Amino acid sequence: MGLSWRHHTLIQALLSRGPLKQADLQSILMNLSPGGKLNDCVGKINEELGYVHMEVRACKNQNDGSVYYGVVNNVADEQSKLGTNYTVPQITLYKAIIEAIVQDPGAHGSISNIDAFNLRLEDQGAAIRNFTLSHKEKTLDQLIKDKWLSSIPDNQIGLGVRSFLDLRTWFRTNEVPACSVCNEAAVKAECCQNEECNVRIHQYCLKQKFSQKKKKKIRVILLKIPPILNLPGGRNLAQVEG
Repeated sequence: MGLSWRHHTLIQALLSRGPLKQADLQSILMNLSPGGKLNDCVGKINEELGYVHMEVRACKNQNDGSVYYGVVNNVADEQSKLGTNYTVPQITLYKAIIEAIVQDPGAHGSISNIDAFNLRLEDQGAAIRNFTLSHKEKTLDQLIKDKWLSSIPDNQIGLGVRSFLDLRTWFRTNEVPACSVCNEAAVKAECCQNEECNVRIHQYCLKQKFSQKKKKKIRVILLKIPPILNLPGGRNLAQVEG
């Protein structure tokens, strides 16, 4: 059984609008099929898209922790994924920026505008030599608009949600350190302060980890309370927690 018109509508929404937040995609699904489950719908879509080496993929935007969905080509390299919208010098600049960001030992997940403009680009002949500062500024604006890069406060440039979606394999191939919690590339993360330790954890993973530990600690404390604290209905707190 193939995809229904509802599945095709979701795919078209992702292709025409680009990556969408989970809540936005869920809202579209609710309008198409009240009560529909997003995971089931995406799973069905991916069964069909797998034949053409594509998939609807979810990822977290490491700049704010939001979950996004987008259509990804599992075969094309990062240069092909930029399509025909960018020239060779523009793609070269993009590659230089992402390499500079992921190679940062501090995992800040960004680079300053000035540093981005001053990156040394691979020699592509006259095309690169004629690639002026004005061209670079326009390229950055376009990459941000297309969500390959993102503008961050204090004149910083970070990876955009499309990069987090599409470059998963590239991150692994280039041995970008993974988050110790979720095992995804830790491009923007907290690093262990011990110089001999290579542990990286996304800020949102770290927050979740501490939240779980806090809940576990509270539960342990509650279970240690003597069972003489009676609650309405003849129950005590220990019985409720148990």
